[in-house]
Amino acid sequence: MQQSGAPSFRDKLINRKVIVKVSLFTRAFAGTITAADEVGFCLASDEMIAALRDVTGGAMANMDAPSVYLPSSKLEWLVTSLPKAAAASA
Repeated sequence: MQQSGAPSFRDKLINRKVIVKVSLFTRAFAGTITAADEVGFCLASDEMIAALRDVTGGAMANMDAPSVYLPSSKLEWLVTSLPKAAAASA
């Protein structure tokens, strides 16, 4: 059970650089989590946007700065780390 006032793991991921592997692609993508909810999270990743543009063809051609929402159910794995200063003191 989470203590009140303590940020959840999901909340701690916001603005964190991550590497994610999702079931749609055979490779992983680097990016930054910009928002999260109970179901998934938004990922800012130029690499993933480029891959999605290839997959969707012309469907994303007219979208400027698309936002990627990833449901947690499609996540195979996620890698993140502590900022260097925090890791050094751990």
